[in-house]
Amino acid sequence: MVGFSNSVIKEVDELFSRYPVKVHALLPLLHLAQRVNDGWLPSGWDAYVADLCDTTVNHVRGVITFYNMFHTKPVGRHHIMVCTCLPCGLCDGDKLLTHLEERLGLHPGQTSADGLFSLEEAQCLAACDKAPLMMVNDKLHENLTLEQVDNWIEQARKKK
Repeated sequence: MVGFSNSVIKEVDELFSRYPVKVHALLPLLHLAQRVNDGWLPSGWDAYVADLCDTTVNHVRGVITFYNMFHTKPVGRHHIMVCTCLPCGLCDGDKLLTHLEERLGLHPGQTSADGLFSLEEAQCLAACDKAPLMMVNDKLHENLTLEQVDNWIEQARKKK
């Protein structure tokens, strides 16, 4: 079913109270929609959000496809994004991605069979001064070593 529960509608109303024009709340509203849908936006949510924001479905789809933080297919419980753009690449972002591929047995765009991990290569996470880094769901992990990444993977698997 597409639509927010009554308890989440209260959050939506709170969001709209902070923006003089409803469409200006589009980004936080999409984050909220994604949160209630296990990290992704199933079919129909674009139209639902467009209706809430008094805008067009095409506008909402444009925003969803522009930003790499929105997902139109299911992702793992731990959705990992690794920045490999030039500044991060110079700080071993590419090595971090390769290490994660080897450790998780995944390539960017894939999700593990158990649904625990998904991996994505990002072009900018807006934290170049903290590279190498990865974002897991909404949390940024900065100045990483490969050992720290291995420890994080081990802990995530234990929490399964």
